[in-house]
Amino acid sequence: MIKSKKGNILVLLIVIIALVVIVAQIFQVAGRECTENSNCNDENYCGSDFQCHPYPSITKYNLVPAAAVIALGLVAAAYILRRRLEDVL
Repeated sequence: MIKSKKGNILVLLIVIIALVVIVAQIFQVAGRECTENSNCNDENYCGSDFQCHPYPSITKYNLVPAAAVIALGLVAAAYILRRRLEDVL
């Protein structure tokens, strides 16, 4: 192997760093609550942070008033443009 003490310390340091990285990776993988949706309850999904989260509730909105305002705006704009074209011709 390496004959100098500095070389031995360098190899030992590299081995220790590699072991720390491997152990940290093992603990990170072991600490995951889920890896796919089937690991969670029926009401939950597996998020990108590997935790189970409840599905967000979807609220339905009444879009009729907004559609009516847009429709009235379009009718008013068409009326204004038609009046201007009649005045020009």
